[in-house]
Amino acid sequence: MKTIEFNACKHLDYSDTYTAKKELISIGGETKVCWNRLVIDISYPALVQFCKLRGRMNNPEMCLCDRTKQCIDYEELKHKVELL
Repeated sequence: MKTIEFNACKHLDYSDTYTAKKELISIGGETKVCWNRLVIDISYPALVQFCKLRGRMNNPEMCLCDRTKQCIDYEELKHKVELL
């Protein structure tokens, strides 16, 4: 198991309660985590974020930094996420 640390909004949810799989992405030269969901229709987004306040966000870059925040509740936190 691999653990990755990165800064992003404290409201992003990386718990293991989803059927989606955690996936590494590179944003501005930094490695961060998003979710890769199985979708039955390619018109649905596969790479997403999950927010504890607002649910699914259909862009994997949402709230990974202040520049991509989606609301006034953004508060940066160092996440420690375990990848399988």
